Formats: sequence, C-alpha cells, structure tokens
Amino acid sequence: MIKFFRHIRYNLMEQNKTGKYLKYAIGEIILVVIGILIALQINNWNEDQKANHRQSLVLKELVNSINNDLSEYEKYLDPRLKKKKSGLDSLQAYILGNKKIEDSLFFKFFNKIQQDVHFRYGNGPFEALKSSGLDLIRNDALRSQINNTYTGDLPNVVLFANELYYETKPKIDELYYKFIGIKPIYLEDGTKALAETLIVDDILNNQDFLLAFHLEKNKYEQYISRLEQIRSILLGIKSVIEKELNK
Repeated sequence: MIKFFRHIRYNLMEQNKTGKYLKYAIGEIILVVIGILIALQINNWNEDQKANHRQSLVLKELVNSINNDLSEYEKYLDPRLKKKKSGLDSLQAYILGNKKIEDSLFFKFFNKIQQDVHFRYGNGPFEALKSSGLDLIRNDALRSQINNTYTGDLPNVVLFANELYYETKPKIDELYYKFIGIKPIYLEDGTKALAETLIVDDILNNQDFLLAFHLEKNKYEQYISRLEQIRSILLGIKSVIEKELNK
C-alpha cells in the first residue's frame, strides 16, 4: 500500500515538473517572439529614419537649386531686361515726340534694345532624384507636384520663351540690314576701324526701323511675362518643399 502511494506521489511530481518545463518553454517562446517583434520595429524605425534623411537631402538640394536659379535671374536677366527697356523707352520718347536724333545717340539706345536673354533652370537635383526613384519622395502629392514642375511646367515655359528669340531673330536681323550699314572710320589715334552707320535718312520715321522696334518691344514684353511665370513656378514648388521639410 505504501509503495502504491509512493508511486502516485512520484507521478504527480513528474507531472508537476513537466508542467513547469512546459510553462517555461512557452514563456521562452513568448520572449523570443516579443524580442523579434521589437527588433523588427526598431529596424523599421531605422529604415524610416534613413528614408526620411534621404528625402530631406533631396528636397534641400532642390531648394538650393531653385534659390540659385532665382539668384541668377536677379543677377543676369533682370539687368539685361532693364537695359533693354531703357533703350526702348528712350527711342519711343523720340519717336512719339517726333524729335530728331543724332546718330551716336541713336546707336546708344539701339544697342540697348538688342539685349536678349536665354532662359534656363537647374534640373540636376531632379534628374538625380529620377535616377534614384521618385518614390524617394514619400508624400504622394509633393512627389506629383515636383514631377509635374520639372517635366511639364518649367520646360514648357522656358522652351516657349527661348523659341521666341530664335523665331524673331531672323526677321529682326533682316530689317536691321535695311537701315544699318558698316563703314570705315578714323579713330582718335589715327587708325581705321569699322563702325555701324545709318544708311537711311530720318531713321525714326523709317518703316523698317519702326517694325524692328515693334518686334523688339513685343519681345521684351514676352520676356518679362515668361520670366514672371518661371519665377512663380519656382517660388510655388519651393514653398511646398519647404513646408514638407519643416514638418
């Protein structure tokens, strides 16, 4: 009888040990799973941080490129267009005032109205972004706006503005040759040089000149309009990018 109870006691003890081992094993498994989940969470967080950092770098490069474009326009395009307008305004005052003008003064103003500009913009950062993948920009709306700006809006306006120059240049040059010639002149030191000269009388009432003047004035107005468009596009996308960077 005593042996029987000892046997039962032994079995109960073994069952208790098995239960403890099972609980321990389950606990270990749970800890491992939790550890894996935490590791995955940390890894995902790290990847998110890296992606945010890469996006931030790209967006900052775009902003720097835009600032450089705006600075270039202010330094080089604005002064040239201002000079062109000065020549146009001066000659128009003589034309509408029905005044006579000396040849030297005419060429001073005339050389100003021939100022032209070439529109361009920096697309290096955007091309780098395309190479890396546009998905680097995580904000769908921002990614779409950046893409539309650099593949549609900017190229179209710049192309139109530059084509204006190439389309009008042959017409204007042809007209210039009708009222401007070249002749040798003596310089102060006694040497000879070639200089522009008027080959028509009463230049301010000459139809070829007036048509050339009209084309130059129209071109100036188009330049100003396109430049404002380009500035507006660049400032718009810059504002959106900076909002994203400041989040």
